[in-house]
Amino acid sequence: MNRTLAALTAALLWWSAASAETKLYTFPYDQPSEVLTATAMSVVEGETDVTITFGGDCTLGGETGGGARRFADRVTDKGDAYPFENLKPLFSLDDLTIVNLEGVLSDRKLVKVKKEFNFKGKSEYASILAQSGIEAVTLANNHAMDYGEAGKADTIAALTAAGIGYCDETTVMVLEKNGVRVGITASVMGLDRERFLKQLETLRNLGCSAILHVMHMGVEYGDTLTRAQTSTAEFLAENGVALVVGHHPHVVQGMDVIGRTTVAYSLGNCVFGGNTDPRDYDAVLLSATLHFAQGQLAGSQVTLWPIRISGEKKRNDYQPVLLSGEDAQRVIDKMQTTSGIALVPFVSGQGAMQPEMDWR
Repeated sequence: MNRTLAALTAALLWWSAASAETKLYTFPYDQPSEVLTATAMSVVEGETDVTITFGGDCTLGGETGGGARRFADRVTDKGDAYPFENLKPLFSLDDLTIVNLEGVLSDRKLVKVKKEFNFKGKSEYASILAQSGIEAVTLANNHAMDYGEAGKADTIAALTAAGIGYCDETTVMVLEKNGVRVGITASVMGLDRERFLKQLETLRNLGCSAILHVMHMGVEYGDTLTRAQTSTAEFLAENGVALVVGHHPHVVQGMDVIGRTTVAYSLGNCVFGGNTDPRDYDAVLLSATLHFAQGQLAGSQVTLWPIRISGEKKRNDYQPVLLSGEDAQRVIDKMQTTSGIALVPFVSGQGAMQPEMDWR
């Protein structure tokens, strides 16, 4: 996306979370928000918890034609709230929910980029996110450009109109609550390390005392981690990122702790309109609570919430459900096979709550 368009679509989004006013800023990393710049040195007192929920790959539509029609027919029949209906209660408990939006939202006839799969849905599908307690998406993925620059521009316009923030390789987000600021960055396939360090400097200068990174990489349906995944996580940890969350493989992959940095390599899918019968229906949501004292990150804790991406077991009905009992633990066990740490088991009503990380 060109810099002019990025500047024009930079947005300030806000809503009320609990008793605190929470704000989300979206902007090109080299054009920081003047509001943030002017208040970067503000003193923050007291203690604040910030909770952010992450979901995996979401395709609101499908291949132009059959796949897209099936998803569209289901939404037309059931309403915009349908796809995330079972997950909204969890999303409503946090300060920010962010999912990976794979594909384009546009009502125009656009030229496909030549590739195996091109995903496209209606621009009005941005309201599916807005109605479901999802405040932001990442567009740092291999489908955001399925219909070229025009398709991505239409997607951003639809998201902005619906009040949804976004980040990608060159656009960052800042979440602010009670004066505490959390920076969010994203990358696709390979991390541009030089650019990331510039983003990190910008976010630190804006007063962000915690940085979270969303990375889209790995091998689709891979049962092992790639060296690129682990080396990227190591680099991010070396540079003080508090949490790294991944997707792209379309299956769940494991977790690790590098220094004080928690890494979740792949959450799998979520609402996936791009496939009527995915190879793997298991996935997970990740909820991270960051504890701040006097404006500085003091601790972090991650909870895993296993899901099945369809309420029906033999075909995709595009409506994920939270799992419980043995089904939930089976997903945690899957993650354990590629984890560098022992994962805490799933507990009904609590999720799989991992040990707190001390950042003091």
